[in-house]
Amino acid sequence: MTTFVFDIDGTISKNGLKVSDAISDAIADLLKNHSVIFASARPIRDMLPMLPTDLTSHKNTILVGCNGGMAYQQGTFILTKLLAQDYLENCLTTLKQLKLAYVLDGKWAFSLSEQPHDFHQYIASLSNEQVSEQALINEGVSKILVLLDHPQQAIYDQFNTENISFHIHKKECFFDITPKGNNKYHTLKHLIGEQDYMAFGNDFNDFLILQHAKTSVYLGEKSEFQADYYVDDVDLVAEFIRTHFL
Repeated sequence: MTTFVFDIDGTISKNGLKVSDAISDAIADLLKNHSVIFASARPIRDMLPMLPTDLTSHKNTILVGCNGGMAYQQGTFILTKLLAQDYLENCLTTLKQLKLAYVLDGKWAFSLSEQPHDFHQYIASLSNEQVSEQALINEGVSKILVLLDHPQQAIYDQFNTENISFHIHKKECFFDITPKGNNKYHTLKHLIGEQDYMAFGNDFNDFLILQHAKTSVYLGEKSEFQADYYVDDVDLVAEFIRTHFL
């Protein structure tokens, strides 16, 4: 049995839409003989609606959310990492002073900043798990998503410190703050140890997983990342899986 690791946004999903039937069916066929890990920057609650239940509930499927901050299998969280409370409070104070919009993600619920942003509407449309900021702080925060309207290097530099893990979403200019040492690859190794695996990804937060994969498949330009295979478009992923792995 081989493990296949799939990023979601930009790899098997376009524009935040549900994964297509063609790709879902190809992954379902992989699950007949292999295991599958979906690894996303999204929290688990926002990953589940993008995938059919027969994939997310399968005994050989694990969902890794918040860039490695949580792992979920058959309805149960098997791993959760939270930001330190003192760091969280200091970070929120700075975000409010700078009047930046953000989203806080907990184990299941989320909270939206008082500073508005158009992306808030999208987040709220995905689930009914919104709670007050204080309630989420009390529960524990796994990720802060900071929402910018354009690239701001001075802002990146201010928040990208050695105390946390930091990831910029290259296409949206948003950035994630998660616990120090937190990334998809670290959590993947925790889950599967030294086993070989195949990986599909399209963004900077996938690079470590892709670099260490037995076989890497990149959705993007060759100039961006050196992979074993390249796929030009999400719509071609199902055919690639069937041609190379089934």
